Amino acid sequence: MVKQQLIHSNYQPLANEIEHYFAQSNTILHNDRNIIKEVEFNNETLVVKSYKQLGWFRSFIYTYLKKSKARRAYEYGLKIAKFTPKVIARIEYFQPLLGKSYLICQKLEADFNMQAPLFKNHPNKQTIFEQFAAFVYQLHQHNIFHRDLSPGNILIKQNNQCYEFKIIDINRMYFKTLSSQDRAKNFNKLWANDTDLSVILKAYARLGKFNEENFVQLGIKYNQQNKTRKIRKRKIKRVLKL
Repeated sequence: MVKQQLIHSNYQPLANEIEHYFAQSNTILHNDRNIIKEVEFNNETLVVKSYKQLGWFRSFIYTYLKKSKARRAYEYGLKIAKFTPKVIARIEYFQPLLGKSYLICQKLEADFNMQAPLFKNHPNKQTIFEQFAAFVYQLHQHNIFHRDLSPGNILIKQNNQCYEFKIIDINRMYFKTLSSQDRAKNFNKLWANDTDLSVILKAYARLGKFNEENFVQLGIKYNQQNKTRKIRKRKIKRVLKL
């Protein structure tokens, strides 16, 4: 059985033959747990994400108990269309449990992602940080909390001294009115040093009219907690040779 959701019937031929289009593409954007490729369809360049196939237990969960990652990403993409590349379709194969699944989006011609100003000493990083803070503030004002707001999931397109931001990998999100603690915590996945993170947090605090010193301290605390947890997890994996 195949389940599909599409924004327009024009993309039906692509959805019906997604496995063929995906296999034929040699333009790989990401190849790790999931595989992301560029696909050409009707003179349009699209991005297709193929999700890693799951073991039977998680397949059972995503078949009968929870929405799959592809379905959540598609539905969230429609809900937050202003903040993410346009979603086109999701396709899932069931046999009878969930097997292969795909998400199709429009390609954003981004110039770089958030790794450039954080880790590569981009010359305009101060401006980028301040404009990024404004972007996240808008997310939060729309009650959007991206649970994996990491540098690789923040795409940036430059237009002179203005920067357009889009978030990707959006299957892990929640929607609610956010407290100041929630807002500060949402920066914890950036892996930024304290100096750079302080610039972002101060700019955000000014927009939200929060106490700058308290907000910066809170954001740095959450960021350090995440780093400590990640480092500990890596050490455990190294010891266990996982």
